[in-house]
Amino acid sequence: MFRIGDFSRIARVSARLLRFYEEIGLFVPAHADPHTGYRYYKVAQLAELNRIIVLKELGFSLEQVRDILQSKVGPAELRSMLLVRRGDAERALAAEAQRLRHIETRISQLESTGGLSGEDVIVRAEPARRVLSLRRTVASFGAARGLIVELREHARSLLPRSADRPLVAIAHAPQFEQEEIDVEFGYVLEEGAAIKSPVPDALRLRELEAVDRMAVCVRVGLPEDAHLVTARIGRYLEATGDALAGPSREFFLQPPDLERMHEAVVEMQFPVAAIAASADPRRP
Repeated sequence: MFRIGDFSRIARVSARLLRFYEEIGLFVPAHADPHTGYRYYKVAQLAELNRIIVLKELGFSLEQVRDILQSKVGPAELRSMLLVRRGDAERALAAEAQRLRHIETRISQLESTGGLSGEDVIVRAEPARRVLSLRRTVASFGAARGLIVELREHARSLLPRSADRPLVAIAHAPQFEQEEIDVEFGYVLEEGAAIKSPVPDALRLRELEAVDRMAVCVRVGLPEDAHLVTARIGRYLEATGDALAGPSREFFLQPPDLERMHEAVVEMQFPVAAIAASADPRRP
């Protein structure tokens, strides 16, 4: 058997924590010498200690850990719990990495604000397009990508070579939203393209309206970083006196790879219209 100091080194758990677990009756030594007060632990106790550590890592309180241990949860169930926790940790880590990337792009924008211009923005007429689309309000940009998967699954049985077709996204909200995003994804259909029927209720076969003047700027990367492009659109509007005039669109210049969305090349498109000087508070 091992005294508490040696056992703590083997278990990689502090002696102070072992004493605390003993005080609350959660994990007690195999033997306590009544004369010296020394505590002794067996190697066989490592399994029980590991269960306690795993359950704590899963977020259970000490009282809940005690109840679970008394119910004799087996290794397979503990492993399942730990896998769930690992998935939660991976998602949290991915969210933090995305937040860090967003902060870095904001810093980049601050550093380059003086040099921003609308020179990268072009204005052109955009023709009407026939699209097979799916529209829904989702909770995040990540959930919006899930709509692409859903549209792709539906379209596979309706359209030949659906995954190779141009994809367009339409943001329908009159203001920017990060949590309640009213978005529509659609495959652009060439003239005369045949669609197998019936079209599922979730989809719409419709015409995307023509736009006489569309301000366009190219984005490479995630939609979370789009502010670097929209700032240029803003500079263009400020310089020309134009105003936004309808829902914005994102036109994927190549079929999106959902595993590599950070490499996506997208035209960000904003309908614009001239406004009278008397109605424009930006003008003197």
